Amino acid sequence: MITESLAHGLAGHHLRRLRDRCDLARERAFRTVHSSDRVRTGKGARRLLAEIGTEFATTAWAGRQAQDRHGTYAAWLVPSADSDSLAICCISLRIPVGTGAEIKHKPWMIVPRHAIARGHQRLDDADWGTIQSELRVVALHSPAISVLSRALGLRQFAIPAIHGLLIGDVDEDMLVAKTFIVPPLSRRWNTVLDAWLRFEQRSCAAWTEAIELYALDHPTPTLKDALGALAEEMSSCTFLQSAHEPGPDVVGDLWDAAREQAHQRHERDEALPVSTDPA
Repeated sequence: MITESLAHGLAGHHLRRLRDRCDLARERAFRTVHSSDRVRTGKGARRLLAEIGTEFATTAWAGRQAQDRHGTYAAWLVPSADSDSLAICCISLRIPVGTGAEIKHKPWMIVPRHAIARGHQRLDDADWGTIQSELRVVALHSPAISVLSRALGLRQFAIPAIHGLLIGDVDEDMLVAKTFIVPPLSRRWNTVLDAWLRFEQRSCAAWTEAIELYALDHPTPTLKDALGALAEEMSSCTFLQSAHEPGPDVVGDLWDAAREQAHQRHERDEALPVSTDPA
């Protein structure tokens, strides 16, 4: 079992490693766009798009590209890290025909170090790849859930990952995660998970695509139907209208009990008489 101190150490280590790679990719991409001349042809747009895509090849969690008679468009869902948190952002690129390229950066969700550490601890897994897979699922849903939460007046959110729930607060412009939990869940979080499961049973490929495309800065008419259905299922989760309140830390309590037991055993062993019999 991963201790709390080890989990926070792992989270800090991963954030430090991500920070340099993600910052470099973003800086190179923006520099490439800002230093490019006006794109006059489709070939020039494709060349610029390929250069930008290369910068995000190893850091992006998702991406899309499209082209029509008006221009070329692309977007990437990328992490951006500092020592205390991970920001999930959308970087979108527009290359209208005959004009300069435009690149924008918008954060969708903030995941603090504490929530990443809880992921390590509660999944009992030290591998960043595992945590990233969990967060990627949540990240693709976070922009749509942010819109839905504000429309319904919710002050907190819970989005399923692969093996748990990421929960937190609904801020004015984005979601701010607080912690990561795994089954067995409390009654209130089971209510939310059940609502999500009912939504997934009703869902279709078009709804899933609409939610994921919105994370890549591409709203579609289908998104309204998908969020309407999810809102119906979430109607029973009225506690989401209140600010997030941390629940009991079951994992932390288990570790405290284990450490106390180990301490008592150590004291008991120290108190035992030492034999001086040479035999």
